[in-house]
Amino acid sequence: MNSNGTMEQSSIQLVRVPCPRCGGTESVMVACAKDRLYGVPGEYYAAECSGCGLWFQNPRPPLDRLSDLYPEDYSPHVKPEPVVLRRGAAAYLRRHMGYAELKSDVGAGSRWASLSIFSPVRKWLAGVALTPHYVPGGKLLEIGCASGARLLYLRRLGWESLYGIELMPAAAAQAREAGFAVLSGQIEQNLPAYPDGFFDVVVTSMVLEHLVDPFSVVREAAKKLKPGGEFLFSTVIRGSLDFKLFGNYWSNFDFPRHMVYFSMADILSMLKDQFEAPECFYQSAPADFSRPASWRLAEGAGGVFDRITLMLASSRLGNVIVFFMAKLGLTCRVSFRCRRKA
Repeated sequence: MNSNGTMEQSSIQLVRVPCPRCGGTESVMVACAKDRLYGVPGEYYAAECSGCGLWFQNPRPPLDRLSDLYPEDYSPHVKPEPVVLRRGAAAYLRRHMGYAELKSDVGAGSRWASLSIFSPVRKWLAGVALTPHYVPGGKLLEIGCASGARLLYLRRLGWESLYGIELMPAAAAQAREAGFAVLSGQIEQNLPAYPDGFFDVVVTSMVLEHLVDPFSVVREAAKKLKPGGEFLFSTVIRGSLDFKLFGNYWSNFDFPRHMVYFSMADILSMLKDQFEAPECFYQSAPADFSRPASWRLAEGAGGVFDRITLMLASSRLGNVIVFFMAKLGLTCRVSFRCRRKA
């Protein structure tokens, strides 16, 4: 990595690949962009499968270069900060999520937090945070656990048997230092190592879009869950308002790290055979609007709309606007909660 925080120049030879869903070999390019976030050199491409319509990166970096796509300071891999439960959060988790013994350092039993008027907001926050229903003595796996921030949060909530899989060795080592049973390496190779029906909960946060074959991982995750076990995950979906507004500048193309670009229909199709219908919780992320606006302006492709977007994104009003966009299902980041079919 160089002094300005971007990746050093290196040559990554891209390879053409079949569709990870249907195996089709015919596809049409639908987007092309560079890595504007971390500066991995080169141009990268999203293609639409001519057979099933899935969008995926094609050609893409080969499997043995995937770890080179992530800089040392990639945010999920840095040492996690201590988790603090906000006032009212623990009260909701005790009342509705089975965490009867949960305590909080911030006075979670406040009177307003237990009022029913706040329950929809608390439910949304718990869904966005991928907080599972508590299972006494249960086993939980996080796919793509990074340095263990979420596992630390879940330990704080009372979970004891916590497992993880993480691609990056340094991040996996940090999670192991925190006391978690973490396997290091490609998820597709490590997930089959667990016994079928072993876990009560499987969680994965903003990981599926990074996988070269998320469909096989979801099928395998279903096998590792007990019947009725809970599967919680978040990902990004195209078709959102920011996707439509920014086109090739959409920040969640995130070339070359994102390998698949789901639609909502893709997600529902991926789940339907193994899981019950999911609950969906759209996330509020102003950066999904400010980043592409700043990129367009920096490259001379922006205009008044982008300047207004940047101004709003840094304001309280902008946060409120994006929050209501999320409540209307217009944002691209979505958390899902579903259960394995019996």
